[in-house]
Amino acid sequence: MEIGGSTLNFLDITIINNNNSLEYDWYHKPTFSRRYLNFFSQHPLSQKKCTVIGMIDRAFLLSIPKYHKKNLLFVIETLLMNDYPLDFIFNTINLRLKSLLHNKTLKQNSDITTQNDKDDMEIKTWFTILYTEGIDGKFREVVRDLDVNLSFYSLNKLNCFIGPQKDRLSNLQQKNVIYKINCKDCDASYVGQTKRTLKTRVKEHKNDIRKSNGNLSVLSEHRLELNHEFDWDDVKVVDSERWLYKRRISEMLHIKLQNNSLNLQSDTDFLHHSYLSILNNLH
Repeated sequence: MEIGGSTLNFLDITIINNNNSLEYDWYHKPTFSRRYLNFFSQHPLSQKKCTVIGMIDRAFLLSIPKYHKKNLLFVIETLLMNDYPLDFIFNTINLRLKSLLHNKTLKQNSDITTQNDKDDMEIKTWFTILYTEGIDGKFREVVRDLDVNLSFYSLNKLNCFIGPQKDRLSNLQQKNVIYKINCKDCDASYVGQTKRTLKTRVKEHKNDIRKSNGNLSVLSEHRLELNHEFDWDDVKVVDSERWLYKRRISEMLHIKLQNNSLNLQSDTDFLHHSYLSILNNLH
């Protein structure tokens, strides 16, 4: 949320206080690059139409009529920057505006679906394939007589070209990670995994030495027996994985890759033997 003078910017909307009357306009962050799906990118034409439609919806639905002309010019300029032909732009805009005007005049109850209608609705089956220009038409012919809907996906994603704009989390703030703690006084190390923030797990390791029941962790035993200390301020994140099963496999692999591991032998009991020959070649 950004506040300045008589305006308030929140998500995609700018709220303007004009003589105690609230106005709304489409908002863009200062870092907005105006990069969208390029018209010459290998994507289905339907996805390029949806790009235009999405921009038109924002331009008109997120602003009052006073700003519609400005926003429409902004949409056209942005699409031209992304190599969209003028005839394609105007044809898609005209169709979308007609659709928006038509939907606005419909009565609200005309869109209400009764329970009987819902029961009669058929569940659509979708068949998704990688989009390849020139071949998509042949697939359409194949499924034309089948009771399925065809959709496409592409390997070209915008995130391949536009990096994340948010600040990267520090190691201690990350979750679902496999981590490695090194000893400051020798080459011993410990590998573990956690779904919580790494900061929370490291704090538990650090405070484990204060236990009064004598059931200490391998890290605490190493600290007490050798009077060594671990590098708590530089814990390494060696991998990240949201799924527990995959995270445990990664943990076992990194345990095996250590030169002087403090982990218990039981920590890798469930690692399949097929991994061992590969790991031996990595050492």
